[in-house]
Amino acid sequence: MNLKVFIGACVLSGLVACSSVKQDEAGLSQPGVSLELAQFRKEHFSNVRYNLFFSIPESRDEAIRGKVELSLRLDEKQPLIIDFRGEPEQVTSVTLNGGDIPYEVKDEHIVIASDWVAVGENRVAIAFTPADQSLNRRDEFLYTLLVPDRARTVFPCFDQPDMKSLFTLTLEVPSTWQAVANSAITQTDSTGVSGRNRISFKETEPLSTYLFSFVAGELTREVYSRNGRDISIYHRETDPKKIAQCPAIADEVFDALEWQEDFTGIPYPFAKYDVIILPGFQYGGMEHTGATLYTDRRMFLDEHPTLNERLSRSALIAHETSHMWFGDYVTMKWFDDVWTKEVFANYFASRIVEPLYPDVNHRLNFIRDYIPASYSEDRTSGANPIKQDLDNLRNAGLVYGNIIYDKSPVIMEMLVRVLGEDAFQQGIREYLTTYAYGNATWEGLIRILNKYTEEDLAAWSEVWVNQKGMPEITASVKDGELVVEQRDPLGRGLKWPQELTYRVICGTDSEEIPVSLEGNSDSFRMKLSFLPNGNCVILPNINGRGYGFFKITEGESSGLWSVLRSSEDEVLKGSLLITLYENLRWKTISPQGFREEMLAYLPNESNSLLFSMALSYLGDCQRIFPSDSRPLEQVLWKIVTTNPVSQHRLQAFRLYRSIADSEEAVQRLYTLWQERKAPKDCTLSESDYIGLSYMLAMHLPEKADKIIATQLSRIQNPDRKKEYQFISPSVSPRKAERDSVFASLLIAGNRRVEPWASSALANLNHRLREQESVAYIRPALEAMPEVQRTGDIFFPTAWVRSLLSAHTSKEAREEVDAFFTAHPDLPLMLSNKIKQQASHLY
Repeated sequence: MNLKVFIGACVLSGLVACSSVKQDEAGLSQPGVSLELAQFRKEHFSNVRYNLFFSIPESRDEAIRGKVELSLRLDEKQPLIIDFRGEPEQVTSVTLNGGDIPYEVKDEHIVIASDWVAVGENRVAIAFTPADQSLNRRDEFLYTLLVPDRARTVFPCFDQPDMKSLFTLTLEVPSTWQAVANSAITQTDSTGVSGRNRISFKETEPLSTYLFSFVAGELTREVYSRNGRDISIYHRETDPKKIAQCPAIADEVFDALEWQEDFTGIPYPFAKYDVIILPGFQYGGMEHTGATLYTDRRMFLDEHPTLNERLSRSALIAHETSHMWFGDYVTMKWFDDVWTKEVFANYFASRIVEPLYPDVNHRLNFIRDYIPASYSEDRTSGANPIKQDLDNLRNAGLVYGNIIYDKSPVIMEMLVRVLGEDAFQQGIREYLTTYAYGNATWEGLIRILNKYTEEDLAAWSEVWVNQKGMPEITASVKDGELVVEQRDPLGRGLKWPQELTYRVICGTDSEEIPVSLEGNSDSFRMKLSFLPNGNCVILPNINGRGYGFFKITEGESSGLWSVLRSSEDEVLKGSLLITLYENLRWKTISPQGFREEMLAYLPNESNSLLFSMALSYLGDCQRIFPSDSRPLEQVLWKIVTTNPVSQHRLQAFRLYRSIADSEEAVQRLYTLWQERKAPKDCTLSESDYIGLSYMLAMHLPEKADKIIATQLSRIQNPDRKKEYQFISPSVSPRKAERDSVFASLLIAGNRRVEPWASSALANLNHRLREQESVAYIRPALEAMPEVQRTGDIFFPTAWVRSLLSAHTSKEAREEVDAFFTAHPDLPLMLSNKIKQQASHLY
């Protein structure tokens, strides 16, 4: 029944039903899913089931048709407020318990007055047309991606994580297409229409709406088995060398499943685990039970992957697999606690990966993976707590960021050290058993873990989880004592309890000192075992287990650089690299000195994890504090041509390509690209040549059109060809064409494939275009609210990062300032996203 029918029904019923709608749902039916609405439904609704049907045409220009039969139990007569983010005309009929009833479509809800519902069982049937946004429709395939609150764009539902439900799905699709969903296929039949099949799936286990998923399209399927368990891998890859990686991918999924089963004591809690690897997928992965999605960019590696790339894929698989227990089996009650699933996924991923790489220093890898990424946001004026307030799920996407993904596993590691490994495992097993197939909160977990320790975990959690920022920590030697002091840089007087380790070196004397910063003290003092004679070198956080800004002076940095060059302790060196870089970003040491020391250190570093860290920091230094690129070019090219480690050559080449400015460097790269002849022992992939073509088109505008046409002709995979055709106009030598690309990106429909849109925006704002691209900053920032509303969870950050990361000018900073001045009431979480990515301008 449409809105007109609803109005007629109100007249016929003496407006009784209309007044009931207004009275019953007052304050609840606001746009999005408010916390108040979610709590109301959780209190009164139960036993929710969805029976869903979608008819998917082959052409993405034709609308998809949907039907849902939603059954539930009510404990008393209450209005039914069903979430659906669509226009009234997208709802074509609504029945309740078999009969037509009046309803209203407003504020992203379908509202049925309490007069029409029954106490006990109710069954609502709705025919509708879903929006395409979260169906991610492409020419030959589609996939749903419904986190955090996008299920309501695809079908009418109760779109909140604590209304776990059972789902039954039927799809009608072209007969050449495959389909995969959370549960197994029970039947495939012809619809009676030529070229169409009907595919039915089993009922799922209890799932939150954001975990419901299906994929349909022209896909290839590979099946792998181990110990009676089957895994299917679906993909669209055409390169035989990449397809040949599927067995290794399956092995790592099996390994991760077995590791978690052993740790948790709980067998895999869902009926199946299938993998779908997709081109242009927005995230690294998404943990839909039975239908886990992954991006091809991180799963199908190039022929000679670096250690970083291999570790990244393994960690991604372990992360998504850990979610099956932490996020899917036990789910947060509300998205303010979304970090509780991400902290476990990342923490356990680091542990699951360890036995796969016995030659890797995993303590160093943990530090490298999480601490720099967390600092990148925690040091900014846009820093946020791990746990953030959330009043409405329409803002839930803004909760995501490096703080919840990268700071939280560092904090979790601290918690494990407080508890001890055995107590931690016991507590986690109790947590999973207590909340099986249900919902939990961080406070609920802390109450369980408190049973296993005498420490006050609630007080510990208050400062580490509920407060933003980090301590500033300084150290000095005074009167024969090491003095370590912490202060709250935001002036709140917070004290962060943590255990640190320092090393003090005075001439030939050296001592390692454990430092305990208590929650009730700002300082720590300990007498040295020797009498200091002259200047001492103080090495902070030598095992990388501490968290904060370890502040040093320019003069003190020389001692750290000296130890970095001479030490064989890989973890110490990783921690020193982070400390030195953070002091660069806090502007306590100079860019010139940092650059010179790093150029001297980098060529002699043999550890691949340390080499990649140093290389990244050098690139950041050149990007944020631009200088003559030739000294860096020379060092990098020498590494490319002479370093004994082939992956170091490749990584150095990629930075060389990024920073090259001199005529000699650009011509060298053009010849290399033109002849497709990489330096010896530096194997370049197709993606390397594609990136090179973008850079050369900007450096050599007179050759740009030919470069782009030639590179396009070299690409064979149809999905990658489409990607190149989308992105390449952003490097056009013609400003009018680039302006047209930018204008197109301001239209939501042109941002559907978000990685492509991010790449195009980054090219438009490349450092070589900095002066003219300042004009893009204000309109792109003005678009942020719509980008957040129409994009997926990581896209607002990706959008503003692509916009601002290459800008360093005063004019760029003034554009950002003008935007904030014009929008003093910008929502805090959206404001923070911008401040985090603009921090280098200040």
